[in-house]
Order: sequence, then C-alpha cells, then structure tokens
Amino acid sequence: MIKTENSKSENDFKVKVIFPETGRSMTPKHAHFLIDFYGKLCNDYQKTEKLFQSIIRVWSGEDVREVLEDLRNLQLPGYPAEYILYAMKWILEQEDINFTRRPEEKQEEINRVFKELRNIGLNINVPENRIGSQLAIAMFGEVFLGTHPVEALIRAGLDIRPIK
Repeated sequence: MIKTENSKSENDFKVKVIFPETGRSMTPKHAHFLIDFYGKLCNDYQKTEKLFQSIIRVWSGEDVREVLEDLRNLQLPGYPAEYILYAMKWILEQEDINFTRRPEEKQEEINRVFKELRNIGLNINVPENRIGSQLAIAMFGEVFLGTHPVEALIRAGLDIRPIK
C-alpha cells in the first residue's frame, strides 16, 4: 500500500494498493470497506463490533500496530484487519485534508449517528481535528446500527454509480 500524489488540495494524496505478484494496482474506496464491513457484520456481530471499535481507535490517533495486537485472533471473512486499518487510516486522513465544509443539516445527521452509537454503548469520542472524516465513520456507524450499506452511501452523498 502506498500514498501517491493527487490534486484535490495542496496536501492531497491517493491511497493505492499494489499487488506484487501481478503488478496490478487498485485505489481502495469507502464503498469497498463499507460492503466488506456489512458482510462481516452479517457473519459475526460481536467480532465486527470489535473491528469497528478498532477503526475508531485508529481514527482517534492510536498506532495501527498497537490496535492490531488486540485483533490478533480475530477471524472474519473478507478483507484482513491489517489491510482495513492501514487503508482506512490513510483514507480518513485524506478526507480531513480535503475537507472544506458541510451543510449544518448533514453535520446534525452525523452527530445523531454518533449519539445513537453512544446510546448502545460504543465509546465514540469524536476527535476535534477530524471533521472531514466524520462522515465516513458515521457511514460505518449507520451500517452498524442496521442501515444497508447502499443506503448509507447514498445518504452520505457518495457517487456509487456503476462504471459505464
């Protein structure tokens, strides 16, 4: 996994995964991880809750290696935890770098999701310097609370049209 230059803002970057055995690469997107998260949630709610808490810990500034230590024996289908946490760390950082502003009603919706997550016992303290990435974490939260991932992506305003 590497960070490459991008052009949305001065400090912008793109996250790329390069597969050494084939030389092919791909740019992971929110949708990839959200669909994977949904599959994990359908497979094992408790284990996926632990993974979600780990994503939040990384978002809050904890070192990925330390967080991974707590997930050593976590067996879930789909993407491995190491890939998820490192890629999400950079994707969330990219969201913060490129963030300019969001409508008040969208921020209220995000705040509502975080409140609902706290109400069911998830420890989410929103880092003050992570405004841009709040939307992505809220999407995961919505799916965790029972929203279908496609609905969460549409509600967030992300383009999920198929490639033409």
